[in-house]
Amino acid sequence: MAEARVAAMSMYSELLAMSVTADDGTADPAFPTEKRLLDELAAQRDRLEVEKAISPDRRSDAPTRVASELQYDRTLLKLCRMHGIDCDVARFTQPARERRRLEQALHAAGVDLRRGRYHGQRRTPDHEPPDGS
Repeated sequence: MAEARVAAMSMYSELLAMSVTADDGTADPAFPTEKRLLDELAAQRDRLEVEKAISPDRRSDAPTRVASELQYDRTLLKLCRMHGIDCDVARFTQPARERRRLEQALHAAGVDLRRGRYHGQRRTPDHEPPDGS
């Protein structure tokens, strides 16, 4: 069964799996906090959106773009695991579709990815300047 699942993985899924495995062994030894993951995800998303917005002749090369997407998806997977959301690199055969599914699942769990904060009852501190700044 596991062999069939591996055989069905796309090249992107395989790259993501290698990235997650490498990250597990060399990452910061401290367990990442949810706030840190949200901050990382927001910064990575901003980089991806800037890349999409610039003209094609000024964009990064393909390997750099793929590396940016892998970094985003790796962080997204960590955040989903933290919330107990079912996720697996093998599902990234269509990365954009799986990315949307996971983002929607996080939203349903109360995580506001656009602001890097919770909505509803659970909140992380706002990062707005104090009054008078």
